[in-house]
Amino acid sequence: MKAAVVLSLVTAVLANKHWYCGCAVSGKYKSDLSEFACADWATLFPNTHFDGNSCVDRGIGRGIEGDVWEKVCARNWGPAYGGKKEDVKGQCW
Repeated sequence: MKAAVVLSLVTAVLANKHWYCGCAVSGKYKSDLSEFACADWATLFPNTHFDGNSCVDRGIGRGIEGDVWEKVCARNWGPAYGGKKEDVKGQCW
């Protein structure tokens, strides 16, 4: 019983962390925007790198938090492209 409770708590804490994330605009994946966002993200999380398609942070206890990642995508969409931030969504897997 205790193991099940601990496992469910650990799962809940890690539920929003992903190893791969990118950015989409109006439903279309944008690897160039994902690269800009990843460089921005890596200033705070140096274990992160861009693999040519997505931002990656693999490892035990690490990962990219999806909600925060989406904000980073939106922040980079505005200055880099002059687009509307509400058109941007983070995609993580």
